[in-house]
Amino acid sequence: MWWIILLIIFALIFLFFWQSLHIVISYDGEFKLIAGLGLIWLDVLKLFDKFIENSKKDKPKKEKKEKDKEEKPKEEKKEPEEEQPAKPNVFKEVIELRGFDGAIDLLSEFASLLGKFGNGLAKHFVIRKITVDYAVCGDDAADTAIKFGAISASIFSLLGVIGSYSKIKKRNVNITADYTGSEDSQKVYIHMSYRLLSLIAVALAALKDFLQIMRREKSINARIRARSKARQQKAVQESVNS
Repeated sequence: MWWIILLIIFALIFLFFWQSLHIVISYDGEFKLIAGLGLIWLDVLKLFDKFIENSKKDKPKKEKKEKDKEEKPKEEKKEPEEEQPAKPNVFKEVIELRGFDGAIDLLSEFASLLGKFGNGLAKHFVIRKITVDYAVCGDDAADTAIKFGAISASIFSLLGVIGSYSKIKKRNVNITADYTGSEDSQKVYIHMSYRLLSLIAVALAALKDFLQIMRREKSINARIRARSKARQQKAVQESVNS
């Protein structure tokens, strides 16, 4: 019986991570950012505004508590505890043992890892829908035509770059030259999704590569320190014998 319960738990966990995280960005006179997972959808900007409001309300209370603490008699200061030895820093060791060139090599490896991580994320990133309605207005007909050409080139170039890194399922771009209007008008709707399982797989692969780099650098640093110590001992021995 226990294995059936365990199987059900694993199935539920798998189904949860098989879901996609949805992000919707829209602009129609007002910018909106909505995130959803399963049946839960949240307006991120509204939550952020509420958080800012609550932090402003809590600020006077915190200031009052701090003032009360200052008014209380100061307690006797405790003797500072003994500082624990700091853990060795791989980056600092690389600079000390291998100089600036070694640090540059290490940074280039991390840059390569970051690029690999970004490409892995983009590979599984899906843009379900992009809708752009843009009405271009200028000071006169000639200005409107020039702006229309520049904006069209910019938008389609941007979509081309996005399409080269991620999959776009549905795209609807409508750019018009409005010769009678007084100002530009824009409507943008972007629906993106990312499967949680893919996100975790890419993150774990990046973490594995990161740990491999760190282990290799520690091993190299340890060998360099051992060689340096052996040379020093040899030099001391030769000076004693002489």
